Amino acid sequence: MARDSRAAIVIADDHPLYREALTAILERASDLETRAPVDSLNAALEVIAAGGVTLALLDLDMPGMYGVAGIMRLRELHPDTRVAVISGQLDGIKIREVLSAGACGYLPKTFDPDMILAAVRLMLSGAIYVPPDALTDPAGNGVPPGAPVIGGPVALTPRELEVLRMLTKGSPNKEIARAMGIAEVTVKLHTRRIMEKLGVRNRAAAAAVAVGRGLIPS
Repeated sequence: MARDSRAAIVIADDHPLYREALTAILERASDLETRAPVDSLNAALEVIAAGGVTLALLDLDMPGMYGVAGIMRLRELHPDTRVAVISGQLDGIKIREVLSAGACGYLPKTFDPDMILAAVRLMLSGAIYVPPDALTDPAGNGVPPGAPVIGGPVALTPRELEVLRMLTKGSPNKEIARAMGIAEVTVKLHTRRIMEKLGVRNRAAAAAVAVGRGLIPS
């Protein structure tokens, strides 16, 4: 994939080992690229000001953030850049605060690489990502519309699970149809049913929710 077609991401975290690990995870994906990782909000703002950054992943407790105030500052200065928080804590109240401040998601640092990639792609698709254990009630209590409510059983047929497994790998409809020995229009029907059952609007979101719920082995 050409470099210009990749989504550019800036990682801002004052823990150098985590910065390096997260950069390595994102750089392994052909559709993503990372700008020079930084250790403060001000440094992240400089990178974003240079242009081309699609998503900023911010540590909530690094220098210059001052909690959710840093999110609001970045959103005010660069409204076209999406913002997500990376944190070592899974706090439902804090998650709702960062979403209300304009963040498009919340990534626990304990996530494995596949879940991180799935969540990042979901946020890049225009949706909001909430970690699987963050919501304590089925209604999402305070989470903005569009956030996937992860948790609870989903009744997918064996065929739908097979289609979903291939969707998480990024397989196009034609490839799925050929592998399963079915018509491409049947793949489209299965995909539509999967998205309805998962409560999402696109394939990227379906893949992210599937990984988050453990429907597909990572």
